[in-house]
Amino acid sequence: MASGPLSADQYRLLQQRLDRAGVGAAPAPIPRRPAGEPRSPASPAQERLFFFERMNPGSPLYVVAGALRMCGELDLAVLRDTVRRLVDRHEALRTGLEVDTDGAVVQVVHPPEAVPVDLPVHAVTADGLWDEVGIFCRRPFDLAGPSLLRPALFQVGPAEWYLVLCVHHIVVDGWSLGVLAEEFAVVYGALSAGQRPVLRPLPIRYADFAAWHRDHVSGDALAGQVEYWREQLAGVRPFALPPDGASPGRPFAGGELPMSLPADLVDGMRRLGEAEGATLYMVLATAWAVVLSRWADRADVVWGTAIAARTRTELEGLVGFFVNTLALRVDVRAPMTFRELLGRVRRTCLDAYAHQDLPFDQLVKVVRPDRDATGRSPVVRHLLVLHNTPPATAQLPGISMDVVPVHTGTAKFELEIELSPAADGGLTGFVEFAADVLTRSSVRRLVDALTEVLRAGTADATCPVWRLPLAPVEQRHDQTSRLHLLDRSLTEVPAGVVGQLFVSASEAGEGFAGHPGRTAERFVPDPSGSGTRLYATGLRARRTAAGALEFLAPAADEEPRQAPAERAEPRADVVAARTETERVIAAIWSELLDVGDVGVHDDFFDLGGHSLLAVRILHRIHAACHVELELVDFFEAGTVANVAGLVEKATPARPTRSIPKLDRARFRADHDRSDHGAE
Repeated sequence: MASGPLSADQYRLLQQRLDRAGVGAAPAPIPRRPAGEPRSPASPAQERLFFFERMNPGSPLYVVAGALRMCGELDLAVLRDTVRRLVDRHEALRTGLEVDTDGAVVQVVHPPEAVPVDLPVHAVTADGLWDEVGIFCRRPFDLAGPSLLRPALFQVGPAEWYLVLCVHHIVVDGWSLGVLAEEFAVVYGALSAGQRPVLRPLPIRYADFAAWHRDHVSGDALAGQVEYWREQLAGVRPFALPPDGASPGRPFAGGELPMSLPADLVDGMRRLGEAEGATLYMVLATAWAVVLSRWADRADVVWGTAIAARTRTELEGLVGFFVNTLALRVDVRAPMTFRELLGRVRRTCLDAYAHQDLPFDQLVKVVRPDRDATGRSPVVRHLLVLHNTPPATAQLPGISMDVVPVHTGTAKFELEIELSPAADGGLTGFVEFAADVLTRSSVRRLVDALTEVLRAGTADATCPVWRLPLAPVEQRHDQTSRLHLLDRSLTEVPAGVVGQLFVSASEAGEGFAGHPGRTAERFVPDPSGSGTRLYATGLRARRTAAGALEFLAPAADEEPRQAPAERAEPRADVVAARTETERVIAAIWSELLDVGDVGVHDDFFDLGGHSLLAVRILHRIHAACHVELELVDFFEAGTVANVAGLVEKATPARPTRSIPKLDRARFRADHDRSDHGAE
């Protein structure tokens, strides 16, 4: 019997049979919004990306790109007609976003006749193709539209072409690119044959889904999911890999490496998964948890995975932004075998899948994790994705076509692995990494470590996770010298992995005179079997690729999970507004944050503020005070008093880009003086 996830057609057939059998109630249909309405609500996910663009104007981070490689005789007129028809069919490709008069982010769907479709042709060499594609894809979008699609055709040779589609993530996701590739093949093939293309009618529009989804996630329907995530991620701290010699560059700059797992290894992963009632992804994720835990010397491990979030059949053929991120958290503590950890990962994944409806941005609001200056997600820094179908291919009259991934030179995460089934039975894909955290050599070592853990764990699932090898035998260091770098199980760690420094007893002495207990604790037998002892220095370090030791700061204590504390009641000593500007801003904060009285020194985030509320507050400040403030300046200001200072310094009806960066120390000094004077 075949194993693995159901295809879309199989899922639809199963759902129809279950409905006919009376098993489970069919969900109520998504209501249709009035046709031709000028504006409609944005989805919560779109709001999050709209906010990011306001904070990072011109950033290519959320440009989604894919390429269709076509070999053969291409009809350019038919190609242009095909792209035109796809734009006409899918409203998402004719949608822009803006802020309405109430400060809410809305979608604006433009009619087909208002959206020009330009398809420039660029002649390039094979060596220069991807450099040119990268430059093309990194051009910024204007989110107002009318279209957030940018197509181009790159010709490498007389019969080799690459149709590159760049789209802003705010209107599409990876599934959407697959939909477009499949429909492109159908439409191009029909037009080439002089026939009328036949595509399945779309049952709803993305605007229908977005409005329905806002209502679905804002009421009490997801109260149980909110509580699950609040408990599951209580006390979570950002999980970061130790920086490995990477140099700072442009924000969110990234690199990419190909990755593959051989068929024999994947077969072993499947056998273990079937024996333990686990999917292939769960086995892969178990090894990934081991690598992350040991690489960073941390037991509490958090990573993310992307889910299509198309749980209703009417969403399958729709182009739009549906994808959601699930946070997966497990404890990797010794003693635990690979099989035991697989069971824990399996339960974590199943629970997360059962609570997948809560949008990730709302999850972050619920958990309220500590943030840092990296700008990356405070919950998920590493993504592991396994697609259940291979990349699309198609044979058209006189043309062979296959989908090729395009990397834009950016990275949303510190490390992202995406794999798909390969033709030979293995897995193939890529690793995308943050260039300011990791180097290509360190990423290769991480991939090697994942492969080694998978081989050892599937070969012997009873092996303790802290004894699984992280490097091939030929890459392990000779530990016969006087310095040793070992992990918690006294196993040698490869380059880049954090461990504790041990010194041979011949260098450190024989023990602590008069303290046998302390001697036994710090002097341990040499795991190599030499018969000597090693002294545990307590120092954390790692070995560079060149073999040098690099010392690290002490590890933060592992804190037990606990529910986040409730926000404190308003203080009795709130400092009231002292100027008309402070009074206006405090009133706006009080209304939109729904917190009652707001003092001039209360912090926006401490009051429960978040990025989407900030957009609305700035809109209200603009309406009331006739000035425009930048989001970055607003966040740096942080309090009513500081924001009032920005407003009073700004020129009416002009943006505040020319205002000097705020000196928060100066504001704190003003705060101290004003409090002292009030006394």
